[in-house]
Amino acid sequence: MEISVKKRRIGKHRQALKATGLLAFPMSWWTIWFVIAFVAALVMSFTNVTLAKLANGGEIEFTLNNYIRMFDIANPRFDQDYWSAMGVTIVWTLVMTVGNNLMALLCAFLIYSIKRGQKLFLGLLFWPSLVSGVVGSDVTKMVFGSQNSSLANQIVMAFGGEPIQWLTSESYALISLMVMPFLLGFSTKMLIYYSSLISIPNTYKEAAMMESKSQSKVFFKITLPLMKNAVILNVILSIIDGFKILGPMQLVTQGGYGTTSEMLYIYNTAFQDGQIGRACAYATILFLIILIFTIIQRIISGREVKSIE
Repeated sequence: MEISVKKRRIGKHRQALKATGLLAFPMSWWTIWFVIAFVAALVMSFTNVTLAKLANGGEIEFTLNNYIRMFDIANPRFDQDYWSAMGVTIVWTLVMTVGNNLMALLCAFLIYSIKRGQKLFLGLLFWPSLVSGVVGSDVTKMVFGSQNSSLANQIVMAFGGEPIQWLTSESYALISLMVMPFLLGFSTKMLIYYSSLISIPNTYKEAAMMESKSQSKVFFKITLPLMKNAVILNVILSIIDGFKILGPMQLVTQGGYGTTSEMLYIYNTAFQDGQIGRACAYATILFLIILIFTIIQRIISGREVKSIE
């Protein structure tokens, strides 16, 4: 008996060593490209480092000016453009969070309601998520191009309107960029909602239907509360994705006409203006925002798990 117990322990230790060895490479990669990079960016956010100083060996000093110019309104160097970019990012995040989640929830519920062809509809509606951001941006240019032959202007002229400069007008540029992600950006969230729906025991729904024949009451009072974790997860993921948005603004409008997002502003500050320290300060604030939402999601999900237990 003692020999068999020792063999089991040795076997477990060997498995643990193998697992640790296999994890060593991804963990070292993660350490280099995230931990070290994050610490370096955090340190540089408190300096006046620029691309020119890095190239020419200029003197680098520690300073709080990068953060002061973000939050001190009375400062003559207050960065109004940063907060304008933040405003664009918040608008984008709100629209996409609400729109994508409503579309995803609706499609998941409709697919769940049909008896046949669920996998077919899931595959068809998931397909747009496989399209790259570059292709999506090109489609946006084709649909909302300024020329009269663009699809959007063809529709406008069909109803007797005049062609609109969709992507070169501050009134329409951001809205035009939102259309494609709004209509086609719900695929992954739809799968999460669908997985949550099929995990709900039918006994709950059958008992609810005995009390009320209204499908809407059953959905809002029984089904939706049981999907709370999926809703929280999708909302938090949507918010995080919204704050990280970069592609449409950079590839379609290059940030012009009131479409500069926070990520694009950080990129331009670092690589066009060469202000590495300022860009790192902006990135640190963005990291903290995303971290806060992640912690909120973890806390709420943890409470839900404890309540279930």
